[in-house]
Amino acid sequence: MMKKEGFPKSIRIKKKKEWEEVIQKGEKNFGRSLLLLRLKTNKEKSRFGVSVISGIKGGVKRNRIKRILREVLRRNKEKFSPGEKIILIYRSRCPDIRYNDILNEFMNLVTKTDIKNE
Repeated sequence: MMKKEGFPKSIRIKKKKEWEEVIQKGEKNFGRSLLLLRLKTNKEKSRFGVSVISGIKGGVKRNRIKRILREVLRRNKEKFSPGEKIILIYRSRCPDIRYNDILNEFMNLVTKTDIKNE
């Protein structure tokens, strides 16, 4: 049987207090259309959050972008150390994005932060 892939609620940042903590104390890395926020904690599991600016009109478009962002995080969550809280925010007003464009920008942001941490 194949392993079920997904982005379970157990690894999501859902509480407003957690979001605010990552936004205030976390390390910010800006890309062309993405913002990556990282906060190291002493927990054993990493947690992830995804957001899209409200400038994109239409729920269908916003939700598609969120699905792409969650997929990028899900496939690359091993790149983060255990216990990190990560928020990925789509900041561009352009609703027409492709998975590969977001993946490339995300990988640039992750490698940029890894170089800073060493």
